[in-house]
Amino acid sequence: MAWEIDARTKIIALVGDPIEHSLTPQIQNAALKKLGVNVRNIAFRVPKGLLRDVVKGFKVAGVLGVMVTIPHKEDAFKIADERDKFAELMGSANLLVFKDKRVIAYSTDGYAASRSLRETGIDIRGKCVAIVGTGGAGRALAFQFVLDGARKLTLFNRTIEKAKKLGDELKRKLGFSEVRVLAYDPDLIRSELKNCDLLVNATSVGMHPNETGIPIPADALHRDLVVFDIVYNPVRTRLLKEAKRKGCKTVDGVPMLVYTNEKAIELCLGVKVTDELIKLMLRICYKALRHRH
Repeated sequence: MAWEIDARTKIIALVGDPIEHSLTPQIQNAALKKLGVNVRNIAFRVPKGLLRDVVKGFKVAGVLGVMVTIPHKEDAFKIADERDKFAELMGSANLLVFKDKRVIAYSTDGYAASRSLRETGIDIRGKCVAIVGTGGAGRALAFQFVLDGARKLTLFNRTIEKAKKLGDELKRKLGFSEVRVLAYDPDLIRSELKNCDLLVNATSVGMHPNETGIPIPADALHRDLVVFDIVYNPVRTRLLKEAKRKGCKTVDGVPMLVYTNEKAIELCLGVKVTDELIKLMLRICYKALRHRH
């Protein structure tokens, strides 16, 4: 099959604002081409508040599904007819799939983060985890880590009310009470990290073009800590470089991005994404990021 778009081409849409920076079309289209299906991932810039109208149009036009990023995740949850269990927990969704005239919402960020750690040989069970940032990604990771058997969570956020709200939700929805909520304070971070097994940066601090940023003081890192940064551009953030220097095991944000693409393909097309396709998407992503710098 030629790789042109024709009248029979089906679309998996990606919507957000901004969206121009996204690597998802590049990553996913490489996998779709390899699968030999007449399906393309196409990105659309959709300003806040317009998702409902766009989804109506996509449904009529026969789009297979919509990958949803900032600022639409909560709206995506609200406009769905059905939701998976994780989306219900989160109150937000990053994927809408159209099936039999119904819109089904999924939240796959937790799965993607969990698999990123698992594939690096890191088991969350019984671990003490510190998460910096309790926005959309931080929320997904907190819920997922509790489901994965974390022993204790420490949440840091500049707006402490936001972190408290998440802590309360974890207690109410999952019966998990081993949650500490702390202000984003360097001294508190230093003392808390001494007793943690895993540190996760779920903020955008250190993301291109502000690559000198680091979400915690470098001297708070210690060699027994695993450090996971969900930022993927650059691949080696300042946090990961400092962690490497301290002898920490590190996990970058690229696999998490790839595993959200894996789920979108599987749920929109009803196919199984093989390890070979995962490796292809990882290669494409790392290569594209090298060329950006």
